[in-house]
Order: sequence, then structure tokens, then C-alpha cells
Amino acid sequence: MVGKFILKSLYIICLPLSCLLMSCEVENIEKDKDVPKSDFSSFNYVLATEDAANEDITTFFAFNLSQVNPEKSYDLLAQNDQFINANPSVSSGHYSLNNYFFTLAKDKKGYSSTPGLYRMALNKQNRVYINDNLSISKNSLFPARQLCIVNEQIGYFYDEGKEAYKIKIFNPSTMYLQGTIDLKPLITAFRPGVKWVDESGNNLVRTGSLVLDYKEGKLYVSVVFLEKAAFNLIAENEQHFYLAVIDVFTQKAEKIISFNGIKTVGFFVSENKASSVDQNTMYLCSWGWNQLNTGNPSKIIRIKPGETEFDTTWSINIEKLFGVNKIAQSMIAWNGKIYLHISDDPYDFNHSDELTFKVRMSYYEFDPNKPEQPIKLEIPGSNSSTRMNVFSVVNDKLFIAVPNREPGKFNGYYSLDKTGLLKKELTLENKYRPTRLYWLHD
Repeated sequence: MVGKFILKSLYIICLPLSCLLMSCEVENIEKDKDVPKSDFSSFNYVLATEDAANEDITTFFAFNLSQVNPEKSYDLLAQNDQFINANPSVSSGHYSLNNYFFTLAKDKKGYSSTPGLYRMALNKQNRVYINDNLSISKNSLFPARQLCIVNEQIGYFYDEGKEAYKIKIFNPSTMYLQGTIDLKPLITAFRPGVKWVDESGNNLVRTGSLVLDYKEGKLYVSVVFLEKAAFNLIAENEQHFYLAVIDVFTQKAEKIISFNGIKTVGFFVSENKASSVDQNTMYLCSWGWNQLNTGNPSKIIRIKPGETEFDTTWSINIEKLFGVNKIAQSMIAWNGKIYLHISDDPYDFNHSDELTFKVRMSYYEFDPNKPEQPIKLEIPGSNSSTRMNVFSVVNDKLFIAVPNREPGKFNGYYSLDKTGLLKKELTLENKYRPTRLYWLHD
């Protein structure tokens, strides 16, 4: 009995001490969680992937690209000494700036439905975390929201829930709001009888949901007139795509320009960027989809250097070159060329997301001076990529994601340098579908 009493007493005395030691250990593990990384000599590449079985599960991996064997297929979670993983519960964004990258969606359950402007960074443990954020209103319809970063001091985003017809101005370095640009007077003058909301109060005019991009001192903002807000549905009788042109210096909304023959560009998610600027030319990719209504042929259109109007004499007509119902789903302009991700087979817009993954896509290079002479790149074909743009310019190279679910098919990244050298960079097991690659630096 005495022995049991002594043991029990020791247990009571030691328990608080053990709890204290355990709490200290947890504190030591967590102490660098939100301390930004300062040395970018290693683990300076970040790969974003989606779970092949669930596109709402995004995981980020910091790694050293120079230490990757492109012929080896990596199980990223299993090889956690080489790929340091983190899941901060955000989607992959398409903008990076020095030691940060940005995303517009959080909360992976419900199709990344919690909006916000999230600035992501690496901590001292080389894990991705939310460094700062700006609140964006959430409503029941989850419209896409685009982001544009001009430089370290000026950026723009769209927040329909708070101010549906205004574009927010913010400082990417401080993450402070700096003002708004009101597009409602311009839209009212352009279309006096416009219907602003439906019977339930849902917004029928969206600004910056599909395009928010910058070139030569002008900000270009998509203006979409919806028939039904719940489906991002554009009316059958609408035959134009619209951009508002804003002078960045004066913040004045100058005019709305239109292109006949397309209604929409990109895809209705914030992860996908349908515009690209190269050598002062802005290109826009319309894949043609119009939700439940009839779509349009997939086309690439442009605004030339020194111009603020669409070039109506030039386009890349995907159906004309590749066949009826073929689409371009991703696009980037880089190094004087245009790169497109184009379907090998007709694309059935009535199919679910699951079925569209069976559509095969190939990669092409276009010379804008010879838009009817595409060159197919020597890259394996991939699944479709409805939730991301497969192209990223990273560390002065074009990186090309090749997402494939099926075991045995190549899944990973290729790169193209400015001399035209095409190189396999990274091979992943098929359960990790690549969505975005970032290079972070001081």
C-alpha cells in the first residue's frame, strides 16, 4: 500500500511537469510556423498539386528543383525529406511576387468556396502558410474573382459581395486597401437599360470575374451581362465579349470595348487566368463554354501594342484549325509565342467534371505572325484542366503542367527555355495532379 501511495504521489507530482514539458515541446515545434523564411538559397520552388480523386484538396510542396531526377516518379508525401508538404487550406493562385504568391480561395470543402485575397509564404520550416489576407465577401453563388498585380505597390481585385461594380486597389507589399474604381457609371452609359439584379437580388453584372489584367498603363476588366446568376449564364442573344478600359494613373474608367463572336473567356474559377501579356500585346483565350446555354467556337483574340481596342483582323480559330468542338482550355503568351492546351477530341460541355478528365489534350506553340501554322510540342498528352491554367513562367522559363490521372501516363512538368530547349523537369505519381509552380526569392 505504501508503495502504491508513493507511486501515485509521484504520478500526481510528475503529471503537471510532464504536461509542462509536452507543452514546451509543442511550442518549440510550432514557434516557427508563422516566421517567414529569409534564406532562399534552397527549398525555393513550391509545387501545388490537387488530389487526383478530389480536385478540392490542394497540397503545397517546397523542394529543390536542381536535386530532382526527372526520370524518377515521386510520391511526394512519402518522400517528405525532399518535398516538404503543407496544406494551408487554400487553392493554387496564378500570381507570385518575390517571396510571396497569392490565391483567392480558401476552404477546400465546397469547391474552394470561401473567398479572400490570401498572401502565401514559406516559413522557416519551408512550409507554406497564410502570411496575410484581405477579406472578400462570400455569397451563395461563389462567382470567380480575378487578381492583377502590376508591381510591388499596386494590385487589383474584384469583390462582388461588398461592391459589385467596383475594382479594389491594394498594395501587395503591405496588404492595405488603397481605394476603388467604380465602373457602374461607365456600364450605365454603355447599356442604359441594363438589368443589375435578378428577382432574388443576385447580381447580373459582373466586373473582373473573368479578366483583370494590365498593359501599357491601362487596366482591362471583364464586364459580363448574365441572364441567370446561379449558372453564370450569358444570354443566347449576347454575341460580344466586353472589357472595360481603365487608366491606371488617373484611375478613370475610359470606355468599354467589345469583340464579336465570343461571349466569355477562361473558366468560372478564380484559379484560371485566361489573359496573358507578352511584348505589350494582350491575348485572351475563349474556350467557348457558356454553362447551360450554347457556347461559341474557341478562339484566341488580342489587343496590339499601343492599342486599347481589340484587333478585329486577327484571331486563332480553334475549330477552323482543329475541328468542330475542339477547344483551347489554357493559354499563355511568352517569348514572342503563344502556347495553347488544345483538345484532341470534341469537347462535350454537357459532361460532368469527372467525365471531362477523359478528354485528351495536347500542347501547341503558335507564332502570332503565322496564327494558322501551329507546332505541336513533343510533350505527352494530358487530361483536361478545368480548374487551372497549365502554363507558368517560372525563373525565366515556361513550365508546362501535364496532369494525368491514369496510372502509367506521364504526370508532371516540362519546361521550355528561350532558346527553344524542351526538357522534362519533374515526374509525379498519378495521385498528385500538378496545378501550379512557383519560384520564391528575395
